[in-house]
Amino acid sequence: MTGPDPARPSTGALLDAARRAAERLVYVSRDPDVRREAASAAQALTRLLNALRNSGGGPE
Repeated sequence: MTGPDPARPSTGALLDAARRAAERLVYVSRDPDVRREAASAAQALTRLLNALRNSGGGPE
């Protein structure tokens, strides 16, 4: 068997990219609802990434 495809990003990398995008929306959006939801999404993604890392199944 071969290892993971190097061209395919890991789940952790994808979640981290989504978290960073949500964090950016907090600062660039003028709509307070969008800022609030983006902050909530970033916090949820951070918790998910931490859980993934703590389970031993994610990036270190």
